[in-house]
Amino acid sequence: MKLSISFCKCFCLSFFLTAFLDGSGSMNSDSPECSQREGDPPCLSSLVAMSLPLLEKGCNGLGSCRLHVLMPEEPVTFEEIQDVPPGDQQMEFKQVIKHTGDPNKQGSSRARTLMDRLSLVETKVVSMASNLQKLQEENRLNLNRLEEQISSLAALLLGILSGCKLPCSESVLKTSILDLGKEHKTEETTALLVEPSEKSEHIHPRDCAEIHKQGIQDNGIYTIQPIPLRQPFEAYCDMVTDGGGWTVIQRRQDGTEDFNRTWHEYKQGFGNLQGEHWLGNEHLHSLTRLGQHVLHVELEDWYGVKRHAMYRKFKVASEANKYRLTAREYKGNAGNALSYSHNYNHDHKYFTTWDSDNDNYSMGNCGAYYGAGWWFDSCLAANLNGKYHHGRYSGVTNGIYWGTWYILIDKRTSQKYSFKKAEMKTRPINF
Repeated sequence: MKLSISFCKCFCLSFFLTAFLDGSGSMNSDSPECSQREGDPPCLSSLVAMSLPLLEKGCNGLGSCRLHVLMPEEPVTFEEIQDVPPGDQQMEFKQVIKHTGDPNKQGSSRARTLMDRLSLVETKVVSMASNLQKLQEENRLNLNRLEEQISSLAALLLGILSGCKLPCSESVLKTSILDLGKEHKTEETTALLVEPSEKSEHIHPRDCAEIHKQGIQDNGIYTIQPIPLRQPFEAYCDMVTDGGGWTVIQRRQDGTEDFNRTWHEYKQGFGNLQGEHWLGNEHLHSLTRLGQHVLHVELEDWYGVKRHAMYRKFKVASEANKYRLTAREYKGNAGNALSYSHNYNHDHKYFTTWDSDNDNYSMGNCGAYYGAGWWFDSCLAANLNGKYHHGRYSGVTNGIYWGTWYILIDKRTSQKYSFKKAEMKTRPINF
């Protein structure tokens, strides 16, 4: 009887495992036993068994079972593959990989090919850079040679115009340097060319300061020539204020001139030198291009109050640099409006007119909005070329403006003040 019971237990256990384990050793949740007896405890236990690890073959019971861990497969060389039995699927798979090519070798081959291409490209780039450098050097030499030839010709013409008495043979010798293939000049030729150039510097004074040094101390309009080889022009000289020698570059006094002008008009200058005028940005550049210069600003309001501002470093760049302003080292009693704050700093700013927008205001053109040509930032703390208002005005701050003046806005009426007079002038710092 006991033998029958034991046999029955073994048979039941075997039947249970056969019903709930599939061919791979996992629980079969699709077993008909579970579909017919959903409430049976063995069927519920299959949900837990699905998450258990596989049982190792040869297990002698639950207490002695060990987890079967799959270790990483060691790389197999071609020689090792030959020892694997021919019927093994693992060998067949690895041989297929072997026949398709060794990835490591393919990668190395591609890397070598890429390195060769990179080396070739680098060689070509170096060669092109060397050729470019040679071309640039040749262009520079040709340009310098051409500039020398033009300067020599200009000096010769100035010498003739200034009345230099040169023998015909010497003139022919000078003009011979225009030959593009000639690179050397004799010392005699160089001396003959330099002499007229030096004499031409004294055809007209450089500026009002040089006129003052000659003993002329009367205010008025004089002809000056800051650059010897360029056309002279007229300017108003202030020979009285603060020692004299000032070349006036701007004046506002009665509103007779409209200062809302084009870029070209501000470049050439406009107005009446005896009254309101702008000397011209090109002339400002000529006056300040060499050496150090001082800017003197004089202001007068409608109450007769006068103040001034001086900048010991003043310069106006060329048109290629958009007549950029340099105004630094302030002193005076009108306040430093040209360097008011970070966003209202006129120093080192480009010149802007209504038809040439070079300011830092991204939303529009300060010159068009305020109706003036000036070194705007975004937009202004000073604008001496603004509209001439007779005293107080309202609306846009488009008048003659200096943001550090003691009176700006009447808080009771919200009216603003424009200046009655404004004047800008310059002279060398070593005057």
